[in-house]
Amino acid sequence: MKKILLSLGSIFFVAALLAGGTGAFLADEGQSTGNTFATGVIDLKIDNESYFTNDWGKLVFSSSTSWALSNLLGKLFFNFSDVKPGDIGEDTISLHVNNNNAYACMNVLLTGTPENGQNEPEAQVDPTTGVNDGELQNYLNFVFWADDGDNVFEQGEAIFKQGLAKDIFDGKNWTLADSATNIWNTSGPIPGGITKYIGKAWCFGTMNQSPLPQDGNGKTGTNGPLVRGTGFSCSGKEVGNIVQSDGIKANVSFSVAQSRNNGSYLCKGSDGGVPPTSTSTLFSDDFNSCSRDESNDKESDDKWSHYGKSSNKSEYQCGYQNWHGGKKDDDKEGTDLTCRVGTLLAGHKARGDDHKEVISTPSFSTLSYRAITLSYDRKTDDIDAPPKPVGAQTLTVAYSVNNGATWTTLETVNGESDWTTKSFTLSPAADNKASVKVRFTLTGADATNRAFIDNLVVTGVTP
Repeated sequence: MKKILLSLGSIFFVAALLAGGTGAFLADEGQSTGNTFATGVIDLKIDNESYFTNDWGKLVFSSSTSWALSNLLGKLFFNFSDVKPGDIGEDTISLHVNNNNAYACMNVLLTGTPENGQNEPEAQVDPTTGVNDGELQNYLNFVFWADDGDNVFEQGEAIFKQGLAKDIFDGKNWTLADSATNIWNTSGPIPGGITKYIGKAWCFGTMNQSPLPQDGNGKTGTNGPLVRGTGFSCSGKEVGNIVQSDGIKANVSFSVAQSRNNGSYLCKGSDGGVPPTSTSTLFSDDFNSCSRDESNDKESDDKWSHYGKSSNKSEYQCGYQNWHGGKKDDDKEGTDLTCRVGTLLAGHKARGDDHKEVISTPSFSTLSYRAITLSYDRKTDDIDAPPKPVGAQTLTVAYSVNNGATWTTLETVNGESDWTTKSFTLSPAADNKASVKVRFTLTGADATNRAFIDNLVVTGVTP
């Protein structure tokens, strides 16, 4: 019995030795602290190096359109107020995306074509006088290409966009690099931390391309356009006086998006990650809904404000224009309920001598909208036959972006005119405004002068 007890003690002791050995020689420990997730950064910075033709016809550096790395706030790619036919300019844009690969798109939107008034030489050849009836966009040629950074168009460098400003500055996205195209390679994103360059040249007239030999050096300080030329030439001999004092306005924008896990990204269309534009109607009137004033057996449109010297507000009417032979859609007399238009009558026997009638839309908002467009049908005539001389009646169309405090004239129509559809771009002046109005003013010689307005629509685009 005693022997058995000793054996049991020996077993216990051995077990203790095994436990002690495990703690001293086979121990292990793992610890994970400070675990984090953080989103990557897609940050695009842009710089620009710009050249233009000076007063002496020489290509020089443009300090007003050149800048170091920027997010584009307050920067202008084009800022030239005295260009002449035959002038040429060149810029190279540098795109810097931080350390994440990214797709990139470019967008240029023509927002205005100002006439800027007319001097005597232009007035002889240019019949259009509206605020955005300038013709410069028809004579400014542009070329955009994948540059290597030296501001020179060289052999082997690919052009990705070219044409007149009126044709290519349409607000559609241009692909720099997406899942299908890369202007510098064949496909794929811009590698993070790698600078890419876009060359752009403009010519006021006819542009000719003469790419220079590729030196393969990028920008060295001695191989730029002041030493080697731009690779383009410009002839202005086909440009006439029709463009004097005219201008263009444009918005230039870039967008970038992550490429990882975004393998179907395209710069064009809804699949490209760029929000699609949406056009909305901001104000409209087809004059098909009017209120009846039984006291004078006339109809009026409550959407409009009316004012003039007449005490009889029925001088502005909408309704069955067979009353006055002014129907737009049906020349026959009758009761065609679809033939409603707005009518301004310029004179009345019981009123003062100014013979003026004015109608104005209520204020409407364009906040968050751009590319504001106004369109309408209009006709002016005189009841008397034969027609009175030009100047006997005048219809003036204007708009305001400050609730009527000041007005900008869009067109002035003298004498008689048949039904005409007019369309005007009110941007950029009317973009993102709280109180915009449109006004029609008819000034006549007597009570026989009239103007008709129909199908007025104001639209805007967002984003």
